[in-house]
Amino acid sequence: MCLSILIWGTLLSSLQVFGYTIALLGMLYFKTSADQRKELVGSATRSWAEFGANRPILRKLLLIGLLGATIFVLLTGFAPTYAPAMDPQKAIDAAKSLAGH
Repeated sequence: MCLSILIWGTLLSSLQVFGYTIALLGMLYFKTSADQRKELVGSATRSWAEFGANRPILRKLLLIGLLGATIFVLLTGFAPTYAPAMDPQKAIDAAKSLAGH
């Protein structure tokens, strides 16, 4: 996927990125055993708690930034476009033809 983007300049929509993320997380889930997952989650939890104890303000700013980015992506990235691309000159020409000019 990454090579396709780099070599051929393939464009990805935000929905495709979301789908690829789910697929990769599913692959990682089935590739690791339950014991490995427990160990990884425990290690990540300890690291996050240690980070919060050492730098509490940075941790809060990081959480606020991630929340803001998530809201922004959900509200703008996945929102459908209801209006098609409009050429104003075509609208002006259509109005002139209706008016008889």
